[in-house]
Amino acid sequence: MKMDFDYRLLAKYLAGAISAEEMAQVEQWSSISEENKHIFSEIAKLRVAEGFIKYNNVERIDAALKMVNSRINVKKRFTLLLSVMKYAAIIILVLTVAISGYTYLKPEKYYTIAVSEDTNVKKVLLSDGTTVWLHSNSSLRIPASFLKENRNVILKGEAFFDVAKKQKSPFNVYTKYVRVRVLGTAFDVKVNEKAKSVETTLVRGRIALLNQDGDQVMKMDPGEKVTYTKDDNKYLTEDVDANLCAAWRLNQTIFENTTLREIAKKLSLKYNVNVNIESSELAQHKFRCVINQDESLAGVLNLLKFMTPINYRIEGQEVFIGEDKVNRHK
Repeated sequence: MKMDFDYRLLAKYLAGAISAEEMAQVEQWSSISEENKHIFSEIAKLRVAEGFIKYNNVERIDAALKMVNSRINVKKRFTLLLSVMKYAAIIILVLTVAISGYTYLKPEKYYTIAVSEDTNVKKVLLSDGTTVWLHSNSSLRIPASFLKENRNVILKGEAFFDVAKKQKSPFNVYTKYVRVRVLGTAFDVKVNEKAKSVETTLVRGRIALLNQDGDQVMKMDPGEKVTYTKDDNKYLTEDVDANLCAAWRLNQTIFENTTLREIAKKLSLKYNVNVNIESSELAQHKFRCVINQDESLAGVLNLLKFMTPINYRIEGQEVFIGEDKVNRHK
């Protein structure tokens, strides 16, 4: 069974711009032969692959298109002009893989390093010498080996990166909302899926933030934190203590302008106790400190007591915190 088929529909499918009527034509075409079925299967895999985003740039696609045009002409399977949408170039490559085994843009093998919610921090050394600290409930998708022209990783959750210097290729951190590009520096990236936001904090060096289209939005200086929110498409910049913000990688808990009520909630979960605060006024008192994860409950309370006039007592699973009125007036 033969049918005239417009291969540009495959490009529209990959770009997510295909109509229901056009999709029906694609499905009919894919059912004609095992070869067509295999080609469509490869395209479908590429469409959902996380690594696909790194191939979507004009220079790489155009270069690949020029390299495979001659092969397509020789095979006489179909022809596509350079004016076809950029995604069509990737389609041509996928078809060429199926037809002649050409693998110029075939995504390299990736594997994922994940940290469970019960684990605080996991330190990872990448093949280029970059050190990554992954926070709990986070994952990093990395290639088996980096390409010569770039070093790309995909982050979900939060991670601190100390990127290896003396590398000519840029290091890219892809998230669901923005991309961070660097050469050699140290920075923290936190992706909040619920809020659809990304916080990027620069400790040293310089980094650039790129949008999903790969366009540079801004460059950051050390001590800056930029928060991007997808819903309003805005970038908020603020000056912070960058080392304090990244202290979690050293297995430390950070309290930055945090109320005693918020601290009490975290202590309750961490030490499995009920924390009772004497007054609402005391509960709103704010603290700024860093506490080691292995610190005892009494050690944490003593630190808070050192910072502000409070007293406490521990009775089994109950903790009572009140004002130290004697020292308060000294």
